[in-house]
Amino acid sequence: MTAAGLALLSPPKARARPGAARLVIDRDFPDPSIVEFNGGHYAHATNSGGRNVQVARADGLRGPWQPPADALPSAELPKWVGPDARGRLNIWAPHVSRRTDGTFLLYYTAFHPGDGHQCLGAAVAGTPAGPFTPTGPQPLVCGSGRGDVIDPAAFVDSDGLRYLLYKDSRGGPSTIRLLPVNQDGVTPRGRETVLLRATRPEEAGVVEAPTLVRRPEGYVLFYSANTFASGNYFTNYATASTLTGPYTKAPGAFLSTRTLGGGITDPGGQDVSESGSHIVFHGDLVEPGGPRGTYLAELGWNGSRPKLLG
Repeated sequence: MTAAGLALLSPPKARARPGAARLVIDRDFPDPSIVEFNGGHYAHATNSGGRNVQVARADGLRGPWQPPADALPSAELPKWVGPDARGRLNIWAPHVSRRTDGTFLLYYTAFHPGDGHQCLGAAVAGTPAGPFTPTGPQPLVCGSGRGDVIDPAAFVDSDGLRYLLYKDSRGGPSTIRLLPVNQDGVTPRGRETVLLRATRPEEAGVVEAPTLVRRPEGYVLFYSANTFASGNYFTNYATASTLTGPYTKAPGAFLSTRTLGGGITDPGGQDVSESGSHIVFHGDLVEPGGPRGTYLAELGWNGSRPKLLG
């Protein structure tokens, strides 16, 4: 990484990639989530560099992005969070959204040593910068003997009702589920629904990282598929006329090494800006399994079908 990249989290010209996407955070900043507040943009990412939940700020999505702080320092972690069997404390795939009371809700994934699985947690703060404090002593949703739950994301529909989306790998190929919750974002108010299943060979049994967008024509569910460090990871989308589906997957891949001009490997972990005009996602900076930087691409829309611009 260059000195310029460390100082501003903005890529030097030598790191420019071909195609429709640009590298905007030139460091390990995977699973980016973006939210707007007080005229600025905040990006949150999976733990790296000693920070449990990375948070960086910029005036615009193209940056320059400030050096990251920790939005969920260890002193704020609930007691159920602990190291995994390898002794690693990982806080994965955060997602931040604004609640009706003006506070911000952070969803995250962490290991529950007492349960032996990955679980979903929640925390709140007055600003996206944090520090966030836990909403309760227990996780929201937990894995079971058959698998884990990861990749939580919030969605608020046009009628103001709030939902929690997440990946469920409990028992067979993974699914993406939708759980209705109250305005606090943590209290269930109904039964969950399976929105999507891993059904295609190229998905390798994995659909994850849900991002749900409401368009005038219906609902668009972005998701990542395959294994994140396989060299074959990609992002696609599915559409539905109603919130609970059925969802129809678009053919092929929306973000892949090929669709992005050949310069980005394993594009995924995406989020869409509040206006729907941009998509952020991570991609390998060097090789699969290594640091993943954050990329930005401009979105256009043909009804409920997104398209890459540029």
